Amino acid sequence: MNGRGLILAAVLGVACSTVSLAEENRPFLYFATSEPFADPGAPARLNDIHVFGGVFAQNSFGGVLEFWETDYLSSYMVGAVYGRDLAELGAGFVLGGVAGAALRFGKDDDTSGEFWAGVRLRHRGLVIGDLAISPGFTAGFSLVTAPTDVERQREIAYDGDATFLGFLGPELAFKLRQAPNVEFVYQLHHRSGADGTFGDFGEGSNASTFGLRYRF
Repeated sequence: MNGRGLILAAVLGVACSTVSLAEENRPFLYFATSEPFADPGAPARLNDIHVFGGVFAQNSFGGVLEFWETDYLSSYMVGAVYGRDLAELGAGFVLGGVAGAALRFGKDDDTSGEFWAGVRLRHRGLVIGDLAISPGFTAGFSLVTAPTDVERQREIAYDGDATFLGFLGPELAFKLRQAPNVEFVYQLHHRSGADGTFGDFGEGSNASTFGLRYRF
């Protein structure tokens, strides 16, 4: 085989090894119906701890979904969430619950606390080679000890109270085969009065958060 043939063979070998998974008999691309990358026979990891930091935005819920173009404020939060999977719903969907707490602070904010709890629906994820991308959505209630500056402005605008509002948390979680119990998580942290249902409030506050989740 000449040099050109050797190079072509090497390129094809690298391509094949890239497409092949470390785990045999698995397609390169598939939707997981069980926990991806888990060792066969290993006990289910039903609990998780999520530690995160985030920055608040002036934008509405829809605007913050485009987090790369959002008008961010000098207002921040750091917190932690405990979660537990409660029921397998089939087709890779899992129902669970979460409870979280955070500190909120910033240039124009008094330091305040936030506490929330809700129901979480997540999917095991789309597996692409050694990467799994798992969407999730949490819905529940949020209680704060004091409003942030943007919530205070909206209290005036709505003539409402931001103390107790609804909570929504759409998210995407990413994990690698090499670290199957650790996820990098982006979550939109959204507080809302659900069109006047809570606190005579509309839009509450929105923060883009990034953190790590450990499953155990």
